[in-house]
Amino acid sequence: MKVSKNELTASLKKAFEALGFQPGDYYDAADMVVWLETHGFDGFDRLLSVLNYLKTTSPSHADLIEEKEGNFVLDGNETSILLCGSEAVDLARSYAIQGSSARVEVINCYNRTFILQRLVKAAQRNIAFIAYWRQSDYCVKVSIAPGAELPEYQTFTMTGEFDSQSLRIFSGTDMAVIERQFAKELEFGEFLETVSAEDMQACYLDSVEQGIEIDEALWKTLNELVARVLVESTESSRAGAGD
Repeated sequence: MKVSKNELTASLKKAFEALGFQPGDYYDAADMVVWLETHGFDGFDRLLSVLNYLKTTSPSHADLIEEKEGNFVLDGNETSILLCGSEAVDLARSYAIQGSSARVEVINCYNRTFILQRLVKAAQRNIAFIAYWRQSDYCVKVSIAPGAELPEYQTFTMTGEFDSQSLRIFSGTDMAVIERQFAKELEFGEFLETVSAEDMQACYLDSVEQGIEIDEALWKTLNELVARVLVESTESSRAGAGD
């Protein structure tokens, strides 16, 4: 079946609310899923991989465990980037706004591809970002120039040791500054492939014009979560009716 982008976003917001996400968090999480799906990055498959976990655990944010001269380490506490991605990007962005480059590493986190939407949005504040993470047996590198609407998405072979549940984000006033300051950490293996901006844009336009294809089982699951929020809201209204 197909749904519109607006319909999907509204449903996801309510679904994440039902899972215990706070207002700011469920808006961001919905946007992350929709962005991936509408730009060709299998947002629904990635959501399915984390739904059972989100249903059985309480939402938690990352903890700042290290801070030193523009270098930050956040402990994701085994949670999804859907929950801790915004604070990681906001931290990198706030430091770059002051004219300084920053390095933010998030450890013990999952579903890191969802970070793409948060980076793209933050880049609109005229900030450059480079992020990378290990995906199975290869490395994903994402670069976003200041003001860019789409990222440069590349994959490389792995070199050296890098934890499979970590994400590194670098921010600065422009790409050259980041690449110069963090040159040693931005060395990658053999280039494998790229997802072009043209492909991302074509996928997005098709999603907007033709609707977004979603599996009926997933849509049913989302509707069940939405219904939970609506029931709770109705019961709450009734409880306060006599006040």
